[in-house]
Amino acid sequence: MKKKLGLFNRILYWINLVVAFLLVVCFILPFIPPKSFPTISLLSLAVFPLLILNFSFVIYWLFKLKQKIVISLIVLIIAHFHFGSFFQFSSESKISNSENSLRVLSYNVHLFNAYEENPQPKIVAETFSEILTSQQPDIICIQEFYAENEVDFSAYPYQYIYYRNSERLGHAILSKYPFLNKGSFDFENTGNNALYVDVIKDKDTLRVYNLHLQSLGIASSISSLQEGDKEKFIKRTSNAFKKQQEQAEIIKKHQQASKYPVLLCGDFNNTPFSYVYHNLSDNLKDAFIEKGNGIGTTYLFDSFPTRIDYIMSSEELNVVSFENINTTFSDHYPVSARVEW
Repeated sequence: MKKKLGLFNRILYWINLVVAFLLVVCFILPFIPPKSFPTISLLSLAVFPLLILNFSFVIYWLFKLKQKIVISLIVLIIAHFHFGSFFQFSSESKISNSENSLRVLSYNVHLFNAYEENPQPKIVAETFSEILTSQQPDIICIQEFYAENEVDFSAYPYQYIYYRNSERLGHAILSKYPFLNKGSFDFENTGNNALYVDVIKDKDTLRVYNLHLQSLGIASSISSLQEGDKEKFIKRTSNAFKKQQEQAEIIKKHQQASKYPVLLCGDFNNTPFSYVYHNLSDNLKDAFIEKGNGIGTTYLFDSFPTRIDYIMSSEELNVVSFENINTTFSDHYPVSARVEW
């Protein structure tokens, strides 16, 4: 005899259908330019919550009414193959030739907390020094660099620190190895920017990009969104996604013209489910997917984990290791990867 749904479970099942449908809609997000469909693009921020909700429904129906498990289970299986694994299990590869390898660190330092109520520059400097000591990077890509910091970068004699429209606020690429070329993109109508350098190690040259794509300009708490103007939020975020698309297209065109292998690092201000990520990662390896572990959290939105900071490499580079670093003074967590060739 078929078991009837009670009122609560009927309501819950309809919510389940809506949540599953929204996740299905998200399958097209990597292929939809924000300029064409800006509002739909906003769903890229909701993919991870939708995955968790669908998984929760699977668990609930498993113990309550097993036949209702089908919808979310099928959608999650498709999502796994469409987006790739959401949880990585990797081990570090053996470095075959340490001379032909580089470790790069990417970190949005939040202006070294200079504009916080209690900036504590000495603690910030000590924390960053601990990160550098543990990681021993050859190259550091810093987003939101602030000139008046107390971090000791003397181990990195080759520095490209670029301040745009300011004498104190900018971005930086610091290296133990010399630069052949360097430049900035100077995106229009924004405070965000991207830099690149061609790094020479022995007889080899690699191009390193440091990206800080258009910021969303929203507070990192759900309560602030609930209290704010929803219409303004949608408009502001949609415009940010449009600018991200423009910026990503400029960088991608520049990167494709490079005659050197590429490392693409930085804060994309968007998730792995977005059009921007899909565009920039085309023909590149995501170091987290290659050698990461866990869910790769680099930013917390009201304690909700998201991944918006990345290190990517050309196909000809072998990703030996990747690490999400749990130590931070910023609102972002740094990421580190070693590549060899």
